[in-house]
Amino acid sequence: MRRTALLLVALSQTALAQIGGPGTYPQFRSMSGLPGSGYGVTPDGRVDPTGAWSISTPIAYSLRPWQFVVGIGNYSSDLEPRFSDTANGDLGGNGTGQISVGLPLGRYGTGTYTLMILSRRFDNAGNFTWTPPGQKGPVRFGAGVQDISGGGGTQGETIGVDRNSSRSFYVVGTFAGERGFSASMGVGDRRFQGAFGNVSMNLAPRLKAVGEYDRFNWNYGLGFDLGKIGNSPRRGADAGASLFLGVIDGRYAYWSVNFRF
Repeated sequence: MRRTALLLVALSQTALAQIGGPGTYPQFRSMSGLPGSGYGVTPDGRVDPTGAWSISTPIAYSLRPWQFVVGIGNYSSDLEPRFSDTANGDLGGNGTGQISVGLPLGRYGTGTYTLMILSRRFDNAGNFTWTPPGQKGPVRFGAGVQDISGGGGTQGETIGVDRNSSRSFYVVGTFAGERGFSASMGVGDRRFQGAFGNVSMNLAPRLKAVGEYDRFNWNYGLGFDLGKIGNSPRRGADAGASLFLGVIDGRYAYWSVNFRF
C-alpha cells in the first residue's frame, strides 16, 4: 500500500510539473519570490507598471522600505490556465504564494525579504534581495539569494528523490530605458548558474510585455496593472494590484496576481 501511494504521488507530481528532475528547481520556475515577479518595480523601489517586470528571474531593484506585495501564481501541466485545487489533486497546477516587504538598511541601501509558500502543506522558502546605496544613472546593480535555508530542494519536496540544497546566490544589473523599457542580465549559482536575463516594455500605460531567459528556457507573457484599488495603511501610498498571464517554457500556462500596499 505504501509503495502504491508513493507511486501515485510521483505520478501526480510528474504530470503536474513536467519541469522536473534533479537540478531543475521546479518550485522556482514561475513565481520567483523576488522583486518584479509579476509586477513592475522602478529604480527607486516603487511598484509601478513602468518599472522592471519579470517572471522567474531577478532584477536589480529592491522594494522601497515597508512596501508590501502579496501574490499568488499557478502554472499548469499544459497550455490551459487553471487553478490548483483539491478536487483534481496536483493535476490542476503548481501553485505558489509570495509575501514581500521592503527593508530599510540605512547606509547599506535597501533590501527585500520574501516568504514563499510552495504547497498546501505550507512548505516554504525565504529569499533576500539587496540593492547597494548611492547608485545613479540608467544602470543599477543588485544581489540576492533565493531559498536562504536551501530546504526547497532542487526537484521539489514531494518526491523525496533529490534533497540537494536549492540555496541560489545571484548578482544582476538592470538597465532602465525610456517609455517603460527595462532589461536585466545576471549570473549566479545553482538555480541561476550561468547567464539569465529579462526584458519588459510598456505596450500601453498599464500593459506590459515581458520576456525572459531563466538559464533553462524562455518564458513570456503580458502583465496588466489594475491601478489603485484602495488606500494603503502607509501614509501617502495607494493599494493596487497587478495581473500576469504567460507561458513557461513554451508549454505551460502561467498566471499570477499581486497586491501592493
